[in-house]
Amino acid sequence: MTDTPLIQLVDVTKTYYLESGDFTALNHVSLDIMENDFIAIMGPSGSGKSTMMNQLGILDVPTSGKLYISGRDVAEMSTLERTHMRRDTIGYIFQKFYLIPLLSAYENVEYPLILKYKKRDTTGKASALLEQVGIDRDMSAHRPTQLSGGQQQRVAIARALVNEPKILLCDEPTGNLDSRTGYQIMDILCGLHQSGKTVILVTHDPKIAEYAHHTIRLVDGRIAES
Repeated sequence: MTDTPLIQLVDVTKTYYLESGDFTALNHVSLDIMENDFIAIMGPSGSGKSTMMNQLGILDVPTSGKLYISGRDVAEMSTLERTHMRRDTIGYIFQKFYLIPLLSAYENVEYPLILKYKKRDTTGKASALLEQVGIDRDMSAHRPTQLSGGQQQRVAIARALVNEPKILLCDEPTGNLDSRTGYQIMDILCGLHQSGKTVILVTHDPKIAEYAHHTIRLVDGRIAES
């Protein structure tokens, strides 16, 4: 681990140019996220949380300012380089799971490996990750609609981990779950953080935010003063 931030936003502004008028979703935001940080991002609707996650996930680039990930200026990367960084460096976990409904749980986890290596997984990695998050062999043969919400989120976590990312971006990962299941999912995320992952979590729930080491509060596109 070094003193260089894993993720660095330097005076980042993101403006959307709309027919109804320009809208600034992030307004001169600067933030350092170190390797193995556990960060919660909170704020009311419209505060810029989703835009922030799109920046951190390299799904968008700043209108102005700089975004660095692993020391690289995202704006200076080619589209292909950004695609590869998303695939290899960042794991995404969403509130709505976004599993492929026609694939089994195992096939959903295996799919990113097929995209990367152009062949089926022969290493056992997909199965091992499913077992790690509590999905046994019988359950891994089920399609998403045959699984509970908590089971689907476990599959989604395994899928996010399969390419061994440094960063886990978690957008309301407990939002569609009951409290007990949500806390079980957070226990998994805490374990992944303890194993060395950098975890960035968006949540509306203060109790979920307490799992993080630091909480960033956004208000009107700016980081609010603590």
